[in-house]
Amino acid sequence: MLPALPLPQTLDLFLATLALAAASVWLLSRARPAGRRARFARAAAAAIAALAAAPAAGMLLWSSGRGAEAALGVRLAWTSLVVLCPATLGLFVASLLAAAIAALRPPARPRPAPPPSAAPAVSRRALVRASLSILPASAAGAGVGGLASAPDAPRVPLVQMRFRDLPPDLDGLRILHLSDLHLGVARHVEDLEALLARVAPLAPDLIALTGDVADHLGQLEAALEALDRHRPRLGIFASLGNHEYLADIERTRPIYEASRVQLLVDRGATIEAGRARIYVAGADDPVVWDRDRVAAFLERSVARCSARAPEDAFRLLLCHRPEGFAPAARRGFHLTLAGHTHGGQVGLLGRSAFQPLFPDLHLWGAYRRGESRLYTTSGFGHWFPFRLGCPTEAPIIELVREHG
Repeated sequence: MLPALPLPQTLDLFLATLALAAASVWLLSRARPAGRRARFARAAAAAIAALAAAPAAGMLLWSSGRGAEAALGVRLAWTSLVVLCPATLGLFVASLLAAAIAALRPPARPRPAPPPSAAPAVSRRALVRASLSILPASAAGAGVGGLASAPDAPRVPLVQMRFRDLPPDLDGLRILHLSDLHLGVARHVEDLEALLARVAPLAPDLIALTGDVADHLGQLEAALEALDRHRPRLGIFASLGNHEYLADIERTRPIYEASRVQLLVDRGATIEAGRARIYVAGADDPVVWDRDRVAAFLERSVARCSARAPEDAFRLLLCHRPEGFAPAARRGFHLTLAGHTHGGQVGLLGRSAFQPLFPDLHLWGAYRRGESRLYTTSGFGHWFPFRLGCPTEAPIIELVREHG
């Protein structure tokens, strides 16, 4: 799931959007004839109130806590804001230009009628209006493109991660990384089955689940059974995401524990891979959105995960949130796999389009901290069907021994 901001900042964004919309209405009303301004302002205010109802209701539900109501609230608030914010920004830019044109427009003067045979002249005003139409048309085109690409089958990139002193028996080992499936929303168990059939020829050695597997618990059991039917030689391991809690952890956890998928919460398991050993650990999820609380929670969780890690093992951490990478690197984990961000669902040149705004976050792709590596996947699914330059994916992480 992707609330791009915690609840308090989401409320700030919502209020700023309303203020921008109000400013747009005022500017546009000034460009209208005096007799029509009040009527236009009333109609525009009613439209803004109607559009604001959905995100307001979503944030109210979101503030209720961990349950299904909060999950619905996050989805409702951010589904609305993803549409409302860009539309309001585009409206504000257009209203600024319209107000400027109205202010610079000279008083109307009577013009002689053109000769009947003359071709109609293209006025300056018509050219400006045509230019102004480019902005909303471009936004609409991008929106349609993002919605159209959302249902595309997840891509399966092969991501090579290089490590010095990697045991020879782990050279070439492949991990299928699945995160943020959100089954029951845009994807379903049948989509997971199709993906598993596609990757079978690539022979992954291990499957790693890093949370938010199913938004509808009716699909969780079937998904775990489907994964077990495609069980690789080293097994299937999972960590919890915030949606496992939002969907009711008291119901979610028993479904995992009744399956053959090994759920790891604040602990790890050691597996043999030839003459080498792999220590797979799973961090817990804090559910909260405040960055300081998230960082403190994950520091403690990763510390518990690392407590019994063998010194000679390759250490792999499954953590729903990429914020777990920093404590994992400090505690000697070689590789962290994460999700949660959906890559912002908008990408540019293989990175999240929001990365320049949040340079300290690891939103999508491969990252490095000393000898430790992270891959944050853009996710197998989504709760809002919009993807632009940031396709859904099920990456295969291949460990490679670095020579020299």
